[in-house]
Amino acid sequence: MRDQREASYYRDAIWDFTAYTPEGMPARLYFEYWGTEQATGKRLELARELRWIVFLLAWKAHGRPLSFSTLLRYLWGLRFVARYCENAGCSIGDVFADPIRLIELVGELPGGAIGIISTILKVLRSLGASETGWSVVDKKTIQTLRGYRENYRKALLQHPPLPTRVYSSLISNLARELDEFEAIADRYLALVRIVASDPMMGRGEIHQFKIARRLGIKRGDQRPTFDQLLSEYNLEAYFAAKGLLRSCVGLVSGLSEVQMTAKLQLQVFSGMRDDEAISLPHDCLREVTNDGRLHFILTGRTTKLHGGRVKQTEWITSRDGARAVRISQRVADAIYGVIGATPGPSDWRTRYFPLFISPTYLPLTGNTTKTQPHGYRPSRLIFAKFPELRARLEPLIGEKDIQELEQIDPHRAWRSESWCKAGAAWFLKSHQLRRSLALYAQRSGLVSLPSLRRQLHHITEEMSRYYARGSAFAKNFIGDDKQHFGNEWQDTQPVSAALSYIANVLLSDDVLFGGHANWMEHRLRGNDGVVAVDRAATIRRFRKGELSYRETFLGGCTNTEECNQIALKWLDVDCLAGCRNMVGNLTKLNRVIAAQTRLVESLDSNSVEFKAEKADLDVLVATRNKVVGQTQTGSEAAL
Repeated sequence: MRDQREASYYRDAIWDFTAYTPEGMPARLYFEYWGTEQATGKRLELARELRWIVFLLAWKAHGRPLSFSTLLRYLWGLRFVARYCENAGCSIGDVFADPIRLIELVGELPGGAIGIISTILKVLRSLGASETGWSVVDKKTIQTLRGYRENYRKALLQHPPLPTRVYSSLISNLARELDEFEAIADRYLALVRIVASDPMMGRGEIHQFKIARRLGIKRGDQRPTFDQLLSEYNLEAYFAAKGLLRSCVGLVSGLSEVQMTAKLQLQVFSGMRDDEAISLPHDCLREVTNDGRLHFILTGRTTKLHGGRVKQTEWITSRDGARAVRISQRVADAIYGVIGATPGPSDWRTRYFPLFISPTYLPLTGNTTKTQPHGYRPSRLIFAKFPELRARLEPLIGEKDIQELEQIDPHRAWRSESWCKAGAAWFLKSHQLRRSLALYAQRSGLVSLPSLRRQLHHITEEMSRYYARGSAFAKNFIGDDKQHFGNEWQDTQPVSAALSYIANVLLSDDVLFGGHANWMEHRLRGNDGVVAVDRAATIRRFRKGELSYRETFLGGCTNTEECNQIALKWLDVDCLAGCRNMVGNLTKLNRVIAAQTRLVESLDSNSVEFKAEKADLDVLVATRNKVVGQTQTGSEAAL
């Protein structure tokens, strides 16, 4: 342990690794794979083998020391091996030395465990029998196992992105939850403080009597019950709306719900992983002013690909993400205040003040978490443990949502998956937030839903500024961290552009015009009038930089190089003068004409500005007349 006392012995059935985790969260390895059943001689022998293998992995393997999370994952896979060995009447060493038994074992393993076992075998083989006391299968057998693992990975279904309507609804629901808490936050947190300050406050009358007798407190005036306090602080409606118990337990649960909501909001507007968000320190938010604009930067840590060691990293967020941090800080400050702590700078090893500090530090539920000298533990914010909140946040799936998923990936049998049914609630997983943000927070035109465009507008601007390839800021944020969200945002950029191009150009039912539209008409449209679409080939061409697409006011642009006619104002009508990269859209053109007409009508007819804007309007109208005329001629010819 960090105070130099022994946390565990080798012979123990449980090894305590808490001292090796960055935040001091409880971390234990359990070698009793049989659970609550009776231990037998065979089981105890297999548990000894498990301890020996984990010991070799933790302290004898070459290279960087493995993190606790990696050891935990390895032990998870090894427990399956132990169960197999118990049923087969053999030892783990017997299986690891016998290719036939090993291949038989693979048939009983979950897919994720296959890669773990192949990695463990590779480590044991590299250590040698003189070190491990075991002989293991040859390299060819290990490679065969790795082949099984690759096949499993290819068969895995990727986390789907949220359909745009579902995504927009989720963002709205998160904002509503935070709005409702902010409206009563002062009263709610005041109630937390007053109930935590007195062991009898807010308890029932009989409970107050028992507490006074147990603590040797002389009974005086009766303290208000929790129901009375709810009425006094005008929180009855809030507790009823959220389905919270009218008790101290419900009070703590409400704090956890707010933390869970804020964490999800933060992930929506930053792209963080679960562990990155949960481990944020209290002082994570930094505001920077550049070019007269305020920007929000989050400083945290990641252990991904760093052998479990803490490495500081940063993410960009928007006002929405900053709002989630500030609400979480208010909750955290209330908890820290009750336990007599003042959050300061965190360094994770000596003083760690988490943003999402666990509400169990409050002396309210009977299972109060003890303060550790090195810092405090964050909440265990697992969305599956918040069924009431999940029901309020998750939108129902509609038929158009399924159709949108089929458009994004037509090769996946969406309707055959049990969760993907119209009328069912969308089962949210936090990985979906990361992928959806990477896909939709681009300027590709993939998002057509106006509400989602508005919701993602600021974060799209920020990520284009800070994460784009060639950006002066990208290196500082992303560095060599291949798992940073900025890398995922960059890697998803061509995919987002390709999907937008397929939807808005190749599969569009709108009237298109311009140089690229004419090329597509003559090169891609078959004799049957249908445009040939090879999605995989199209996405590959975008990844290679052979194709490009970005949304414009008039439609889109497919230029893969620097444009030599960059607009000096909001609209560049030069694009209409035969640009071979232009994909004009008649519907968008009509919208632009309407906006430009309003602008012209608002100007002084004798001004220079009026003449310039009127000239642009004339070009737009002339283009529309030409496109409409060609469309009508084509229709008559078809008849």
